[in-house]
Amino acid sequence: MAATLWGCGGGSEAPAPPDTRILASVAVTEDAATGQAASVAASQDGADDELGAAAGDSGDAALASVYGRKEIYGIVNLAPPPVYIARINARGQATFEYTAPDNRLHVGYFDGARIIDVSPPHALVTTLGALNDRGDVAAQTRFPREPVPTPFQPFRWTASGARVMLATLSAEGDTFVNDINKHGEIVGASRTGPGDEPFRAVRWTAQNRLLPLPVPAGFGQSFAGDINEYNMSVGTADDAAGNAHVFIWDGAGRATDLGTFGATTAWVTGINNRGEIAGMLNASAPDFQAFLYSPGKGAIRLGPATAVTKLNEVGELVGRIVRPNEENHAFVFSRKRGLVDLHQPQFLVSEAGDINDSGVVVGLTRRAGDADTRAFRWTRAGQGADLNTLLKDPPAGLVLTHSLRISANGDILANSNAGLVLLRLGGGGTDAPVLGPIRTGAVLPNQPARLTLSFRDRNAYDTHAATIDWGDGSGAQSARVRESRGRGEVSAAHTYAARGSYQVVVRISDSGGKASIARQLVAVSDQDAP
Repeated sequence: MAATLWGCGGGSEAPAPPDTRILASVAVTEDAATGQAASVAASQDGADDELGAAAGDSGDAALASVYGRKEIYGIVNLAPPPVYIARINARGQATFEYTAPDNRLHVGYFDGARIIDVSPPHALVTTLGALNDRGDVAAQTRFPREPVPTPFQPFRWTASGARVMLATLSAEGDTFVNDINKHGEIVGASRTGPGDEPFRAVRWTAQNRLLPLPVPAGFGQSFAGDINEYNMSVGTADDAAGNAHVFIWDGAGRATDLGTFGATTAWVTGINNRGEIAGMLNASAPDFQAFLYSPGKGAIRLGPATAVTKLNEVGELVGRIVRPNEENHAFVFSRKRGLVDLHQPQFLVSEAGDINDSGVVVGLTRRAGDADTRAFRWTRAGQGADLNTLLKDPPAGLVLTHSLRISANGDILANSNAGLVLLRLGGGGTDAPVLGPIRTGAVLPNQPARLTLSFRDRNAYDTHAATIDWGDGSGAQSARVRESRGRGEVSAAHTYAARGSYQVVVRISDSGGKASIARQLVAVSDQDAP
């Protein structure tokens, strides 16, 4: 199958593995039972103290002590906007959902050297489940079929390019995958029949064998949401009254009901290798709050109106304190430090979305009067920084709006007005051009529309060419490029004959054979249109 190139960090065309679409080549330069969990926790009792030693550090010093790299981030374009779900692993590989030129949801994978579309050919929609540290992706897809599309079907994709469709409990019921560990064990939920038949928690072994996860008599629908490196799975099952209980399944699939920790319902976010579990109590009720369960210590409630997003391997979790008018506060919590509010007085909104094992937190903030949010990062000591102020030579107009994920080595996935970007701590990047957002202003029918786009290239003596497809059937047209020593701008003008929405695609290629692509939907309307 011919390779299909797509941009934002792209490069020269290369042969694709079977059933794999290579989207871009970017030439990167640097490349168990509860008792068992308790024993794991005991072996790591000193981890909080060891990693907490940096708590007295701040700013550059804190990050330098953790990573040994300068606190500056290089930029790699990954996918055009919008991107809602993305994952990054300890090796700096990433996977993400994105809307492709066919206006369907696809899953892309960045292996450090190229971006590959891992979606099955001809899929109607593909959504992301998880990514492990080996670079294996778990996802689900559905295909066109008359009179209705197929149910969601799970699959595993490996870094070698192999794709394996996974077994399900029912050929006519949806199945979803939620997590994959470093051994390749996957957990999720599969319907027991068509339509609205109940889900059942399941696990797939590394050899792709389907294992239904049992629940005691009297329990109904169940889900498995996370799995640790000891093959301990965590999820929920509904009791006879329909209230969700927290369940752990050990490596052999034996179930333990942990109950609801005194609440009406309990829902799970994740489990770490110490057997600690984070989740939500009474998630859909006014008295909702987050909890942390630790083997041998039980569950502790974080406080009213707390919502958890991520748990790390040393028992720290992050999220937001939900406040009126969505003026939320970011927080980090551990048993040692309690609840730490990361909000600063100048913020109107702050939220924490991820934390790595070094205690570095990423999320977003917004100040009063700002039109949009800003991607933000906090050290374990609580020192904060707007990531827009830490970028290495960003293209003009680029604004990072939301930090989604952070890896073990400090690399960050962030949304921006140019789409999803990978931020490499220390300033590393790729040899492909780095693109800012497409800027047009108001576009009116029968009047010239003016487009500009800024770009950067770390290879200062590369020269560049650009084309623009305006999306109205006129085809790709050459655009003007002005540049000097790795800094440049593309500009062009075009007249649309009719109102409507048009997909504009800008492709910038360099003399070294690398290329990047930006896409944006442009609305053409009358001047007095809303």
